[in-house]
Amino acid sequence: MPTRRDFLGSLVGGVAAAATFRGTAASAAGRLAWPGPIGLEIYTVRKLFAEDPAKTLKEVAAAGYKLIEVAPGLKPPTLNADLRAAGLAAPSGYFGVPETLADWEKSLAVAHGYGLKYIVVGDNPVLDADQWKRRAEFFNKCGKASLARGIQFCYHAHFHEFTRLGNTCGYDILLTRCPEKLLKMEMDIFWVTYAGEDPIKYWRRYPGRFPLLHIKDMRKGVSRTWQTEAGGKRLLASPSPAGPNIFAAVGEGTIDWRRIFSHVHLAGARYIYVEQDRCNRSPLESIRDSYHYLRNLRLS
Repeated sequence: MPTRRDFLGSLVGGVAAAATFRGTAASAAGRLAWPGPIGLEIYTVRKLFAEDPAKTLKEVAAAGYKLIEVAPGLKPPTLNADLRAAGLAAPSGYFGVPETLADWEKSLAVAHGYGLKYIVVGDNPVLDADQWKRRAEFFNKCGKASLARGIQFCYHAHFHEFTRLGNTCGYDILLTRCPEKLLKMEMDIFWVTYAGEDPIKYWRRYPGRFPLLHIKDMRKGVSRTWQTEAGGKRLLASPSPAGPNIFAAVGEGTIDWRRIFSHVHLAGARYIYVEQDRCNRSPLESIRDSYHYLRNLRLS
């Protein structure tokens, strides 16, 4: 019986095409922005998936997607069978940040059962520089345990990771204190932009460090609010779940995707995932529109 890894191997042709693109400066007129397979972060259709995982995966595949970023929940045999039935593969999964190495080993066991190449964690903590350094030390231990399983450890940032801590920030502390082989990054283009940073700046500073990207657009007219904590630290406030929707289907917002994909070779990106935290219409309609935009996006 074919395994998840066998199915991933069947996508080598498409990924190889993307790799060829990534190795060049991507300046030819009419070049597809992303010639490889397009993935979906399962969080985008989380309610549908919770109700009927197998049906939802087939609907995702019908929208054109070839890849899924999963989250722990279903037992590996069940999820793997549903993925095969839908014709989808899952190179990566998004897990909770562990508190101990014992917790991490449990997550790695699930990730190995899913056949994942990448295991991703992410939160949005408010930490000082020393706390980030301790986190980097712990993540290095997690990275070593991941490599022992043949899985690459990645971190997904939101926006507090970019809060200035003197001449650095939490994100930079992780990138400088964790060797690349132990920790790579899944960059969410939306959240980096929301934080006031430029994704391409990080790709130039740490080339090849970003094998996974979340492709998420920012609705027009989004405003950011700030809050001052004890001690006078000024922090970007979290968007209110009850407030206006700040997310848009890809191509309907304000992020310059031609600019992003013109430089994506610097990131070392191997897989991209559409994600939309909130949708103003049916999530299935939104993911279809996002897929159509990306599949037809050209660099000039």
